[in-house]
Amino acid sequence: MPVVAKLSGFLVVLAAVFGVAFLTGTQSATLLAPPAVHDNTLGGLAASVDGYTLAAVEPELEPGPDQFVELRLTGPDGAPVDELDSMDQMPDGMMHLFAVRRDLTGFQHITPAPGEGTSWWALLSLTPGPWRVVVELQPKGLGRPISLGVDLAVRGDYRPEPLPPAVDTLPVNGLEARRSGTLSTRSSTQIAVTVTEDDEPVTDLQPSHGAPGHAVIIRPGDLALSYRHALPDGGTGPRLEFAGPVPEPGAYAVFVEFYRAERQHLLVYTVEARR
Repeated sequence: MPVVAKLSGFLVVLAAVFGVAFLTGTQSATLLAPPAVHDNTLGGLAASVDGYTLAAVEPELEPGPDQFVELRLTGPDGAPVDELDSMDQMPDGMMHLFAVRRDLTGFQHITPAPGEGTSWWALLSLTPGPWRVVVELQPKGLGRPISLGVDLAVRGDYRPEPLPPAVDTLPVNGLEARRSGTLSTRSSTQIAVTVTEDDEPVTDLQPSHGAPGHAVIIRPGDLALSYRHALPDGGTGPRLEFAGPVPEPGAYAVFVEFYRAERQHLLVYTVEARR
């Protein structure tokens, strides 16, 4: 099976498992506010930022679906962080969590649940190999969001795969998504994804977190990432536009997610960024 088809199929399965968790609770007036404008910063490289520290309670895990992952979050004083401000249309007390396998053949984007004390937890579908977990959150009173990252080791035989070749059109759950534009280091850079079904434009995409679609741009190797909202003037489709530069030229994986009929659609493009 070609790598692109295998990777797309794997992501579709993950989307079916975890998409509802991300969408639930997001359809409110707050989430219809304009999304933030992103710069070229890629985050998630450090476990500690401004004294806030993320740690995996059990950094080595078994493979399989619905694996319980517990994270510990502490503040500059070493005390548990159990209060978060709202950010980019996320309600108070919530954060984004991105789980990425080192070779980019695994990806999940969910909202973890708070536990007791320093604990935050998530159920992840994990395949053997090294994984990176990145959370984006805004501690109470800090005034800005931060990204923290930790590594997980999943037991089993790890056989890394290369990035899939760059293609413009990918199938996803009976739909087609065609990419146009490209990434670059220039502030005016923009890429777009146009969604069709049987060659007809799809115009009933569901807003989630203030936008009709989302993209997570990941740099292979260190897995630094940037989470971006589609521009609000895209309405409910068919065109999703993502603006903002990347810090340097090279190959990036761009995971695009959108919702239709309360179902998540998830796909990945390999995009070569220009200077």
